[in-house]
Amino acid sequence: MILDAATYFQHLKAYVNKEYVVHDGTGSKVVLVENYFRPEDIKPQQRKIELKIPGMGMAFKLDNDDFENTTKKSKPALFHFLDDTAKQWSRRCDFVVFYVNQRSFHADCIEFKSKSLTADKIVPQLKAGACWVSSLKRIVENYTGDQRRIRLRKFVFAENENPHAYLDANRQLVADPSVRYYHFDEVQGQSLTGLQNTSVQEI
Repeated sequence: MILDAATYFQHLKAYVNKEYVVHDGTGSKVVLVENYFRPEDIKPQQRKIELKIPGMGMAFKLDNDDFENTTKKSKPALFHFLDDTAKQWSRRCDFVVFYVNQRSFHADCIEFKSKSLTADKIVPQLKAGACWVSSLKRIVENYTGDQRRIRLRKFVFAENENPHAYLDANRQLVADPSVRYYHFDEVQGQSLTGLQNTSVQEI
């Protein structure tokens, strides 16, 4: 059954594993938090980005260090029935934000990077994030019959001060024009709907 965007969101919220939800959209915003190390750091630093959303939403952290298994030193598989060792589905982007914007339902895949904008560190993770969204949508549809078109975009946020060699005239990655670059300072406190990306994938 095809659901309106708000109803689909409520159904999806009821189905997902809450352990992966890092912010539930309270206050018409999502807060994305990641721990990271710089070479000079003794302790990990924390990066926190707040993004406004137009209504209901929630943020997933797929690449979550909090789930790290202390004995195996590996994150749990996203699909527990599949072998996760060096497989395509073992990759994951940092965050996926689902949100409702009027009548449309959105998913933004977001990767955090420090300075490097090399394609091999960004493109596979964001591609995997898009595949995860598509897989989640189809699993829910197959089991429940719930259907909704999802508008998906891909972003990389970084602190690279001279990214021009990696970007085209629209600030999309040359290596993958579906990925839009923003500096962390540009997006802090901004609305997700205000972020530009010339590539929108419909799932």
